[in-house]
Amino acid sequence: MKKRRNVLFTIGIDKYESKTWKDLENAVLDCNELKKTLEERYSFEEYPDSLFNNFATKKEIYNSFNTLKSYIEPEDNLIIFFAGHGSMNPHTNRGYWIPFEGTSDTSTWIENSVIKDLVQDLKAKHIWLIADSCFSGTFLTNTRNITEELTYKKLDSQKSRWMLSSGSEEKVSDGIPTKHSPFCKYLIHCLKNNTNEFTCVSEIITYVKFLTLNNSKQTPRGAFIDNVGHAEGEMVLILDKQFVLSNTKITRGTPNTPELRLELAEHQKNEKRFSVGKEIILIEAFVEEQDYLILENFRFDDDGNKKLRFKEDKVIFKSKDGDVSYKLIRRFATWQGLTRYTELNEQYFRENKGAMMNAHSDIEKVEEELHCITHADYLQELIDFNKDLMSCLHCGEKISTNDSYLVEIDEINFKNNVGNVHKECLRNADRILGKSGFEGLKESSLINFNYTLWLELLEKGQGQIQPLYSKLGKLKIAVISWNPENNINIGKYCVRTVFENGSTDFMKLGKEIHRFKSSEIDNEIANFNSQLKVQKEENDLPGIIVETKLFGHFQFLSKIKKPNQTIVNVSHYEKAIYSNQLEEYQSKIENDYTPLGLIKSIDTDEILTLGNLVPLISNPIEIDKYYNNWKELIGDFEEQSIQIIKSDFELDTYIQNFLSKGLQPILNPLFNIQNSQLESGFLIKSMESIIEEAKNQNR
Repeated sequence: MKKRRNVLFTIGIDKYESKTWKDLENAVLDCNELKKTLEERYSFEEYPDSLFNNFATKKEIYNSFNTLKSYIEPEDNLIIFFAGHGSMNPHTNRGYWIPFEGTSDTSTWIENSVIKDLVQDLKAKHIWLIADSCFSGTFLTNTRNITEELTYKKLDSQKSRWMLSSGSEEKVSDGIPTKHSPFCKYLIHCLKNNTNEFTCVSEIITYVKFLTLNNSKQTPRGAFIDNVGHAEGEMVLILDKQFVLSNTKITRGTPNTPELRLELAEHQKNEKRFSVGKEIILIEAFVEEQDYLILENFRFDDDGNKKLRFKEDKVIFKSKDGDVSYKLIRRFATWQGLTRYTELNEQYFRENKGAMMNAHSDIEKVEEELHCITHADYLQELIDFNKDLMSCLHCGEKISTNDSYLVEIDEINFKNNVGNVHKECLRNADRILGKSGFEGLKESSLINFNYTLWLELLEKGQGQIQPLYSKLGKLKIAVISWNPENNINIGKYCVRTVFENGSTDFMKLGKEIHRFKSSEIDNEIANFNSQLKVQKEENDLPGIIVETKLFGHFQFLSKIKKPNQTIVNVSHYEKAIYSNQLEEYQSKIENDYTPLGLIKSIDTDEILTLGNLVPLISNPIEIDKYYNNWKELIGDFEEQSIQIIKSDFELDTYIQNFLSKGLQPILNPLFNIQNSQLESGFLIKSMESIIEEAKNQNR
């Protein structure tokens, strides 16, 4: 660990010049006691320009920060401690420090953003800003990152900027005279009672936050400060040797001093903790005449190290002769978990012989030991910071069934984590903490579906799906022409379609007006108009149903129009200069067809096919209707899940892949069970194949 110069800059104000602010009792006392503790135990020195009472004016605070720039060196540790009044502007929600001469006029205050700028100008390796004042939490906008198992050495090597405030957006207590503020009481207590050689900012923050919160009516906040040079490090305070009783070199963000850790545990004792002290493992037997063994083990040794390690389907024991590994079947945190597993796998345990080996009876008290309390809190923190708890830790897909598991992951080469996994994704080395799922979940074939993602995509997609259904009316089977070449839409010109009633529209490419280059447009207009002559002779002019705006040829439109609807034919096509303003509206739709659902086997990940048809679904909520219909056609099939196709580009990749293999993608297919014929659905065919079919029909 690199030896650094440690500097403390304090600002304490008990007495205020203006009657706007009530005098405080403990601000200067807290500064002096913090200074004494840091000097005696952690080799800190006081910055010569620290300020108290009438010296702590707005001008002098600015001057001291400016002088601090030249005083602090790039490899220093710097703690800045402010104790005094704070306030918040109710109109802007901005927090402020109140200097000695501050009045009710906000121009006499010091805004938190200014302090942040002053901190940004300082070149220290580590800066820790501590504010014991009302509304000091407004300084922070983000919460800290999840705490991983890290070495103090690594934390010290990376630059850091941290903040600890005595409260959030609230008033905080100054405390009983001469007894310290509630916040500073626990800050100083933590520093005085630490006995590990190293302690870091996140450990102190955790202790002070929890103890203050549980013993007063204020909520301290602590986090790294963004945009001022923070680089994922932390200040590490090194205890003078005469006070050191332990030298743990790894931190999880909670104190490594047993007394402090147990104080935290005392306040947390009413909270249900994870079971962490036992390893109950089911392994293939290594003794004769047995098929399996159930072993109960103490998880941690006296130094807090894990006794067993896990990798894939192996559990690794340490022995005098080196590591010994055995085939792992399952791993549990509790006997209840094992019992549940045996009930679900009754046949295996009925057909195989096994034996059980219990640990010493002391294991029933193990959860109260310091190592277990520390690890249980670590697991709770992991799960608290899991932003999407109902996504499987392994496959990443949503969990929407009641047969999933809550697990702890600490497998070799895996990142430590706690969360839920699908039953089919469960790994041998996952430590089962319990079952998970949804209370009162309705039975459905819609398994592990990401509803949130679907709704997000639906807001900006399916631009063509709903119009297809609303415009085609009673027509139940149709063909979607798929042209992968038409994905570039640029050019200065477009084609205006003029109808016989004088109305106009523009030729579309998906949801956009189809654009053409100057070298293309004249030929396109000539071709379209020459086709009109042929179509007129065949009595099959293109046109629209006025009421629905559906475009198509006369013979097609006449079959699907309702009696009260009118068809208007195209008169001619003409060239127009393109403008964004020609678009009917600025659509937020990004995808014409997606999101769509692709049906895949949960076990094999294979795509479901119905003969040579590949079904795609536009409304997953109706999946039971489709499954029941398909099972009548092809019989039962294994459990399926719906993979969401997120973009038209992704869909194009799938469609081209299916077509190249001779498979036929089809949207929302339903079949007549009596004759096995397609009853409804949209066949997706390549434009090339449609043109070829038309040529063959003409021949």
